[in-house]
Amino acid sequence: MRITCPSCSAGYEVPDSLMPAGRIARCARCGGEWTPVAVSAVAGEADADARTVEQALPGAEDAAPWSVARQSAMDRLAANPVRTPSRLPLGLAWAASVLVLVLAVWAAFAWRADIAAAWPPSGRVYALFGLQADAK
Repeated sequence: MRITCPSCSAGYEVPDSLMPAGRIARCARCGGEWTPVAVSAVAGEADADARTVEQALPGAEDAAPWSVARQSAMDRLAANPVRTPSRLPLGLAWAASVLVLVLAVWAAFAWRADIAAAWPPSGRVYALFGLQADAK
């Protein structure tokens, strides 16, 4: 029996003895699971559907038989190419982060006397960098 994965269109040749009715198959390529249907049963349903359509539509006797072409997974991927995300938002986020860091360092330097008065142990940190905490 020939079975085809409905997700990625991978085809497999499987002995009929391994595929009893209702057994779930797993695709080795994409990992999708489905219940395969025998080709003859699918063909019979398609013929019945085609006869129903021919009976329902006037003038359908001379029309070409309906056929539904299934796209392979590669065709579906080619029809919808992946867009690469813009790098602008990431660049703006990095620039904003650097700007905030520079402003924090500048504020710690500019208001070092006020910071040392509010939190005296910070005077040792300023002294470590060679700055006077009480100088303005």
